Amino acid sequence: MSDDGDLEAFHAARERSIRAARGPLALVNAQQVTGPQTVWPVPGTWAATPGGLTVTASADDGVVVDDDVVDGTVLVAGDDAVVPSTVAFPTGMAGSVGRVGDGWSLRVWDPTAEPISRFARIGTFPASDAWVLSGTYAPTDGLEARGDVTDAAGVPLTVTGRIRVVIPGESAAADLIVVRAATFHGHPRLQLIFQDATSGETTYSMGRFLFLDDPGTAGPIDLDFNRAVLPPCAFSYQYACPIPPAENRLAVAVTAGETRGYDVDGQAIH
Repeated sequence: MSDDGDLEAFHAARERSIRAARGPLALVNAQQVTGPQTVWPVPGTWAATPGGLTVTASADDGVVVDDDVVDGTVLVAGDDAVVPSTVAFPTGMAGSVGRVGDGWSLRVWDPTAEPISRFARIGTFPASDAWVLSGTYAPTDGLEARGDVTDAAGVPLTVTGRIRVVIPGESAAADLIVVRAATFHGHPRLQLIFQDATSGETTYSMGRFLFLDDPGTAGPIDLDFNRAVLPPCAFSYQYACPIPPAENRLAVAVTAGETRGYDVDGQAIH
């Protein structure tokens, strides 16, 4: 059963995260870097290198990497490094380096970006215990990167297993694919990427996410679709969001969880 108080706190935290200085509304550019090049709207010349990017700038440019002002050329370590680099710019913007396939991109966040001030709320379906389901998790024998389970940039995602669950309105149990998600407060998580009959109608067209605690072994697992969330690309086209695999495209309407983001005029953001 979903606790109404917990759900209210969950949704309030979600809206704060969307407005945050490193939230999706603040991401103004995510540009892949190959040869030496500039990246809008920040100073410096950026180039790809093993482990991340380099930036070449003078002290007058005000680029700060790992708390040191850049005056020359320095390494900006990618997000998958043991210690990823921090990047700050004199305008108050911040940056980080993320992997894109075999390459790297510079992501730029602007805490004063207009979409933040225009954001009003995230729509949700009414909470429903009918969408708190129990399933059975079966991890794969070995982690696999399936070519048909990718983000929007075509990068394969790591499949960790399947969840067999009876979806309300479906005549047979579904075998849903889950992928590895980033840890949350040090705990491993699974990510269910799904579309349903509401996608493109009352919810965001690309689908939604449901994050689950990773049980680590085969066995029962709970799915509370009241906690289904919109992907980052529902708020900023700078994100390459995962595409739901065929197994996770449901014919029924999942009338639980988040629907769309809305601006101050009451219009859907995307």
